[in-house]
Amino acid sequence: MSKESENKSIVGRWFTDFWGETCNLNIVDELAAPDMLLQYSLHELRRGRDDIKAFMIDFRKAFPDSTSGVRRT
Repeated sequence: MSKESENKSIVGRWFTDFWGETCNLNIVDELAAPDMLLQYSLHELRRGRDDIKAFMIDFRKAFPDSTSGVRRT
């Protein structure tokens, strides 16, 4: 697998598992750096795996029907 294909696969997994129809917070531990910085518009900066998981838990409570799809080409 080329580096480009590998990177696309990782990004696809992140969007599918983190932002998808059902949120799998284990993806944060698997793919995110321990000090990852999440910059999401209209929200304060979030840093670190636990903070990013807390963000998504709160986000899903506020927007339970929110999803983001990934179109594979």
